[in-house]
Parts: sequence; structure tokens; C-alpha cells
Amino acid sequence: MKMKKKLASVLTVIMLGCSLPWQAQAAAPIVSNKPHKAPAVSEAQPVRAVPEPAAVKADTAAKPAAAVKASKQAKPEKKAKKPAKKKSKKTKDKQQSKVQVQQSNWRLKVAQQKLQVLGFSDERPSGRMTEATSTALKSFQKQHKLKADGELNDATYQKLTWEAFAKEGIPKVKGKEIVSRAAKYKGVPYVFGGTTTKGFDCSGYVQYVFKDCKAKLPRLADEQALQGIFVTQKQLRPGDLVFFTTYAAGASHVGIYAGDGQFWSASSSKGVILSSLKDDYWKQRYYGARRVLITNGEVYK
Repeated sequence: MKMKKKLASVLTVIMLGCSLPWQAQAAAPIVSNKPHKAPAVSEAQPVRAVPEPAAVKADTAAKPAAAVKASKQAKPEKKAKKPAKKKSKKTKDKQQSKVQVQQSNWRLKVAQQKLQVLGFSDERPSGRMTEATSTALKSFQKQHKLKADGELNDATYQKLTWEAFAKEGIPKVKGKEIVSRAAKYKGVPYVFGGTTTKGFDCSGYVQYVFKDCKAKLPRLADEQALQGIFVTQKQLRPGDLVFFTTYAAGASHVGIYAGDGQFWSASSSKGVILSSLKDDYWKQRYYGARRVLITNGEVYK
């Protein structure tokens, strides 16, 4: 037994002696005479690159100022302006087209109607300037000693309107006669739709007065406003028609001009009465005037 114990002690001492050098070897750093190599992990790591924006900025800064300016000017240049001659030609074409558009309107259509009435044309009114219309205008202008250029200027239009009116308007009846008959019905009450001496509305009254003088007019105010020729307040003469906008848009009230800024009409509040164009109520509602009597004369500007 003693031998076994001694043998175990010896083995223990031997084992301890063997383990100590290994522990010391693991704890101590590796020392070698050979050149030191970098760890494998360091070789695998990539070199850190310079951020791209910084590199671009540095590259731009490194370029000379002239080169940077040249790069900015590298964009394609805008098309050069067309020669002045071509531009002026286009402007001329536009002006001509504007004239054609302006002449393609109601005024030209009215003129074409008047040319038909006067026997200068048999062309259907279209509101567009045609060769036939231009030829008819020249013929009319020559006859009335106007500039024969075939264009519808103010002087030609005014003369056309009057000559056609002189052929179609109310002849022989004088303005004073109309005004005298209008005053005869003073005080007749207002009746909407009325056309007799028992009661008048505005247009019924005007139609009745003209009928008394053997002159015809349409029944309604807006229809009467299409008769004759336009006149300004300064051009008004007794017997001309004056129009107002009252209960409806446009010409919804009509009267007979009596002279001195006054007119006869069938008012809804007082019946047939003489009123003034200067009254605030009528002044604010004045719409326009028409000459329907040929005897009141031609209208000049």
C-alpha cells in the first residue's frame, strides 16, 4: 500500500511539472527572429476609399476656371432668331388675317343685306368678305362719290345704311305730326299687353301712335329697336324712338322723342306721360335710339 501511495505521489509531481511549461507558453507572447507578418485579418480588410462626393469636388476644384466655364457652355445653343425680313413678312400676314377676321362679322353681313336691298348684289349675306362683295362695294362707292377701294370703311357703311333706310323707312310722315298724336293720349292708363286707348303698354302705345299717322311699326319694343338707323342723343329729332332697359335686359321700354330732352311713353306707374331723359331713373336705364322717319334726315357723325 505504501508503495502504491509513493507511486501516485511521483506521478502527480511528474504531471504537474509537465503542465506548467504549457501554461507559461500559452500566456507568453510569441517571439521570433523572423520578420513579423501582419495578421491574416488585416490583409483581408480593404483600404478605405475617399467618399465619392469629396472626390468629385476635389476634381472640379483642380480644373482651371476656364475649363469649368467651357463645360457650362457645352449645352446646345438656342436657335438663332429668324432674319428680320421673314419676321416682318409674318407680321404682315398676321395683320392681313386680323383684317379678314374683323370683316367677318355682323357689320359686314348687314352691309351685304343693304347691297341686296339697293340692287348692287344678289349674293347671300355671309358676314365674310368675298370678291363679289368687294366688287359690289366699289360700284356703290363710285355712285356715291366715295373712295372706290372695295373696303367697308365707316363712311361707306354709314352711307349704305342710310340709302337702304331711305328706300325701306317710313316716308312722308313728319316728326312733329308723330309728337302731336303722342300727346293726344296723355293720361291713358298702363295695361300690360294693352294696344288700345283703354290701356297701353309702352310698345303698344308707340305702335298705336304711328298707326294713327299711317306708319307701320312692329308690336314689341325689342323688335322696334331693330327698325331704322341708330342715332346718338345729340342727333335726336322729334319722332325718333328712344329705348330703355327696365324689367328685362335689352330694349324693354320704348318712348317717342318729343324734343328738348323729353319723350312720351306709357309708364307702368303713371300711364302715358311726358318724361325727361335727364331724370335719374331714365338716365340710368337709357339703352339707345333709332330713327324710323326718313323725313328726320340723314345721320352724320
